[in-house]
Amino acid sequence: MERPAAATPQSARLRSQAKEVIYNVNRYFLDEKANRGPLLPVTQALARTASATKVSQSTVKRICSKLNQQWETEDEHQKPVFHSPKKTQPATVTNFDDFDQCVLRRTVLELYERKEIPTVSKITEILREKISYKGSVESLRKILLKIGFKFSKIDGRKFLMERSDVALTRTRFLRQMRQCKQSFENYVYLDETWVNQNYTVGKCLIDTSSDKATGVNPPTGKGSRLIIVHAGTKEGFVPNARHIFQAKNDGDYHKQMNATVFQEWFETKLLPNIPQNSVIVMDNASYHSVHLERNPTTAWRKEAIKEWLIAKGAQPRDDMLKVELYDLAKKLCNGKKTYVIDAIAAEAGHKVVRLPPYHCQYNPIELIWAQVKCYVAKKNTFKSAELKPLVEEAVDSITPENWKQAVRHAEELQEQDARQDIAVERFVESFVVNIEESSDDELSE
Repeated sequence: MERPAAATPQSARLRSQAKEVIYNVNRYFLDEKANRGPLLPVTQALARTASATKVSQSTVKRICSKLNQQWETEDEHQKPVFHSPKKTQPATVTNFDDFDQCVLRRTVLELYERKEIPTVSKITEILREKISYKGSVESLRKILLKIGFKFSKIDGRKFLMERSDVALTRTRFLRQMRQCKQSFENYVYLDETWVNQNYTVGKCLIDTSSDKATGVNPPTGKGSRLIIVHAGTKEGFVPNARHIFQAKNDGDYHKQMNATVFQEWFETKLLPNIPQNSVIVMDNASYHSVHLERNPTTAWRKEAIKEWLIAKGAQPRDDMLKVELYDLAKKLCNGKKTYVIDAIAAEAGHKVVRLPPYHCQYNPIELIWAQVKCYVAKKNTFKSAELKPLVEEAVDSITPENWKQAVRHAEELQEQDARQDIAVERFVESFVVNIEESSDDELSE
């Protein structure tokens, strides 16, 4: 014989709204007791229910009519099924664009600058105000890890901190840019972007009287794709440096570029048209960073590492293991990397400075690209033959004043971040006793 399950107190399973209704009904019955009779005629069941529960008669009618109909069509002894409204779950958002990533990074560091410990919940609330972030706390946690933050233990508690390697590359870049001002007067900013045939704005105006979009509906799919390679200075786009070409629409546009295309553009269209003694700022894309000489990696065979060491003048012993040879090679390399583009620029009297990872906001051409794409989105006809002329028109619409503002904005960000890094370091040093790398990416609030 089965034992009956232990009964769970009903009050433990009732939500606050249900408890409130029970309280209201009880108060109504107590009032009737004090009145020594019904407060309303017993024939007015709907009104009596609404008065007892303190909800509107229309709500009582809507709920009861639906459940009464369900009860009549099913077993009369079966209890009606009540359903609670579904909770609206925050959207999963993990595809922050460059602008949003910049806002997120600065939000975290600003909290440290204000001497506040950044938690994911606190950052989420700030981003809801700044950029109308609609994602969940968990989504934001993943984005933070993706853009170079980590969770570390400080005195047994977990805190959100920027990875040391990310902070180091930023500090080196900012210091390098300050040093360049002593020897260089001209700065050139280069980058690549793309525009699809069906590129359009994400939103369009709606006629509320008819609920129909007043804009042009773009065709489905992305259509053909153009890749744009260009560079600019505070005076405007570099003359005769524009390069626009058709690419296959098969994923990330970075895969359409290669070192050969970029190097040819760099040598034939960029260098001949920029001022002498210029600093050339670019990101760390693979086609920007082809090594002048390959340094040994752990994937190299033992004999290949030994031959490399001998070519460098080292004398490795015959009994050395591969790990020892690789360690010796790393010491000879001393962490230095030489790139083909850097050598070409140096030979022409220029210096290349690479942006730190996750910091595209330091390149003013990013703001220029946003203006170009906005121009294309507003005037796009979604016709392949008309896309390239439209892109060229959009590029020509950018004025020297646009470039001056973009460069000024990027320089201001660099100055702010240099000061911010000092403030953040002082605050972190004030309470850090022992930092342990956390193997758990969860954050305890």
